[in-house]
Amino acid sequence: MLDPKYLEKFSDQLLGIIDTLTIAIISDMAKRIVKMGNVSESTKHQAEVLQNAGLVYKDTIKRVSQVSGYQKHEVQRMYEEAGVRNLKNEAVYYKQAGKEDIKLNQSNGMQRILQANIRKTCQELDNLTMTTAVRSQSAYIQACNRAQMKVSSGAFSYDKAIADAIKEAAVQGTEVLYPSQHVDKLDVAVRRAVLTGVNQTAAEMNLQYAKDQNCDYVETTAHEGARPEHAVWQGKVFCLSGTDPKYENFYEATGYGTGPGLCGWNCRHNFHAFFPGISTPAYTQEMLDDYSAKNVEYNGKQFTEYEASQMQRGHERQIRETKRKLAGYNSAISEAKDDLKNTLQNRFNEESVRLKKQEAALKAFCKETGRRYESARVQIHAVKNKAGDIVGFGRSVAQKAVWSNRKTKVNESKFTERLTDFNLGQKDLINHWSVQRNLNKSDIGKETMKYIVDHPEINIELAYHVDNPDKLYGKQWKDNIRIYASDTKTIEKTAETLIHEITHHRYDIGGSQWSECVCRAQELKHKYRRNTLTADELRSIIKEIKELYPELPWR
Repeated sequence: MLDPKYLEKFSDQLLGIIDTLTIAIISDMAKRIVKMGNVSESTKHQAEVLQNAGLVYKDTIKRVSQVSGYQKHEVQRMYEEAGVRNLKNEAVYYKQAGKEDIKLNQSNGMQRILQANIRKTCQELDNLTMTTAVRSQSAYIQACNRAQMKVSSGAFSYDKAIADAIKEAAVQGTEVLYPSQHVDKLDVAVRRAVLTGVNQTAAEMNLQYAKDQNCDYVETTAHEGARPEHAVWQGKVFCLSGTDPKYENFYEATGYGTGPGLCGWNCRHNFHAFFPGISTPAYTQEMLDDYSAKNVEYNGKQFTEYEASQMQRGHERQIRETKRKLAGYNSAISEAKDDLKNTLQNRFNEESVRLKKQEAALKAFCKETGRRYESARVQIHAVKNKAGDIVGFGRSVAQKAVWSNRKTKVNESKFTERLTDFNLGQKDLINHWSVQRNLNKSDIGKETMKYIVDHPEINIELAYHVDNPDKLYGKQWKDNIRIYASDTKTIEKTAETLIHEITHHRYDIGGSQWSECVCRAQELKHKYRRNTLTADELRSIIKEIKELYPELPWR
């Protein structure tokens, strides 16, 4: 099972690469438009446009080839990461039922599913980017022809016509055309392809897992902001075979296997194994109703989470379109002269002001509605050689400044992605990012995060609403750590408990009164934000542990 939050952001790095490709293509087109020359002579103009259109096509193919290897590498990484994560999450449910868990690197069947889907997605992305080359050529021809018509009519100056042509090329130059004649932006098409591909791969694995372990029931995941047609079946238990009258047929109820259904186009829902009588449903009806309620307030009006998410996507699309225009104008300025250069500079300045306003509006919207402002995509930038060819990818100066502080602050995404919510039902009860921020407040907290990042074999669950007869805050066995988040309740206590259990794993000190004292001492160092404890504090810890665990030996 892949949770909706993971599916929302797992492709950010690939989309950053695609955004960079888009900017490069638009920049190349803008330079070609400026170099077009006199657009008032119709016959000469047509010949020059057609000649340059061939060069635009070659430019685009060249750019695509420059990023193709990075694109394929990133697809491979995403699928393998998602495959491991999916099976790890799924194993939790099978272990509860006393069944065997399956690891990706030990299952030929799961590997075949994964590799087949990687090949399929890589081919689909190749087709999309090649289609973009054709659309770029077409957009160039149309933009140049409109410029020629505007100048010939006498209604527009040459400078304004060329500036308009660059704007049109920036808006339409990186689109893809499907066989159905549907048109999308390249980044939108790529995101849909990889989201659908990765989610369907996880679904295929889960169905194979269920078949191998004789599991006939699954529970779908649920999230705020679900499409209305998906909200009717999210967070419910279904029968795969359709033979149990107590549960709806999985395929008929969810539309699994169809584009509009579960794990279809752009769907962030998935499903996991469920064993009636053993498994506990992850969602109550009250939780599901809350997911669909109009509980987001903006400008004095109430919206559902789905409506708010669509509003945020709208803001983000506007920002990306403005950035594409800026890339076109900026590239053209370097080739233009005199009046045209001034016109393009004015356009660039206008779009720059518009971009700042759009970004401010998005941040204000996110702040008022409590939504997260996504910035991972915009941190990716192309590394070019002297000839202007893309030879690699890095991160922006701002992001580099963040990364330079890694000695004292562990990379957030690597840490937070290691935490898995199990049986999550309450809205953002223990937020992973909040735990990260809390741990960053002490040296022992930072050491704990670094240890987690450096040891990917550790499985960490934040468990909600599960049986906890011993009323523990957490427990550790082998490479597994479970934090009973419904019992820790606060961010601070969750962080302290995580430090406690990681200390058990880190020093492999087993279970004794002495080992509990060591772990408790590490907790208190974080709580008090210092690296040493007083003699009185240590004596107090020993007394507390002896009272709590009289059945354990001292060492």
